[in-house]
Amino acid sequence: MAVPDGVDRDSMMKQAQNIWTMLDEMAENNPQAYRNFIDKHMTEGKEYMKPAEPHMCVMTMVTSTKRRYFINFCSWNKIPEPKTPEDAIPVTGTKVLQDKDENGDFSYSGVAFNPKILEEFGMDCKNSSDRTALINLAIDYVHNQHKITLSRSFSILPSTTKFKGNILSLQKAFQSQKQNEDDEFDEQLSELEKTFGLQGCGAKDSLLNKLANLSTEDNAKSNNTPNIQLPGLSKEKPTKQNLIQEMNSTNQKPVSEVKVPEYNMEEKFKEKDLEELILTIKLPGVNKVSECELDISEDDIDLTVEDLYHLNVSFPYLIDDSNASAKFNKNNSSLIIRLPVQT
Repeated sequence: MAVPDGVDRDSMMKQAQNIWTMLDEMAENNPQAYRNFIDKHMTEGKEYMKPAEPHMCVMTMVTSTKRRYFINFCSWNKIPEPKTPEDAIPVTGTKVLQDKDENGDFSYSGVAFNPKILEEFGMDCKNSSDRTALINLAIDYVHNQHKITLSRSFSILPSTTKFKGNILSLQKAFQSQKQNEDDEFDEQLSELEKTFGLQGCGAKDSLLNKLANLSTEDNAKSNNTPNIQLPGLSKEKPTKQNLIQEMNSTNQKPVSEVKVPEYNMEEKFKEKDLEELILTIKLPGVNKVSECELDISEDDIDLTVEDLYHLNVSFPYLIDDSNASAKFNKNNSSLIIRLPVQT
């Protein structure tokens, strides 16, 4: 495991040596406690060493070429979580990869966050504005890392499509980001592991991750700059206050209790030209179109069904909203919206 940015290498080595000295004494004086400690860290180490897992996929486009671009949001235990809501959100990403599907060529890359960040602000986030903020942070990250300007209009692929492209290539790309950063440090730590007899797959990486957190906290305190130690984005994390919604006088449910309906967006081509987007939204419990409040602009759509659903989707292309049409299918309670693309 590489040393995180801003963490003092010598300090980590000293802490590692102190820990293993303690373990050496524990093994001699309390063998059962030593065994329990090793078993615990073997379990944590195995969890920590898991590859990045796909969480959700966002489709947008490169503004200069109009080429489709997919951002794969991945959950990875190797990415630390912010210490406080004011800290930057740590993130790492892959290089830009290329692929193609039935609709032609596209570009894609991955961004990895700590699992707790995606649990709170990812696919299942109840407050769509917080999820949008996280997606915009990822767009900023791609721009800063690869000098690619992406459209702020985007759509989240359905939950059944958690990634676009080759997931194995993404996982290997994440691993390669860390693999060669600090081989010398890893070798030194391995020697300590052998010297003090800390055996077990994953135990070293589990402990090293804890050392990194300790060193990060110590450096932050000594420098009085809590953000600088984590390799995060340059914007503040959305705070939990954003998740609190006030009840109004009509006792309408807060937005946080309203569901995001399942939806699917398809691209319809005429010959080789993109003609329109077809957005299908499933609305179980809705019986007629009059229950739906629908607002369509050239770059997004906002749907509200009082006390049941709320959906806001940004389009990957500009839409001719004046010619958009919607049809409600009573048989399966779905709303089908046809969205002509501007030419």
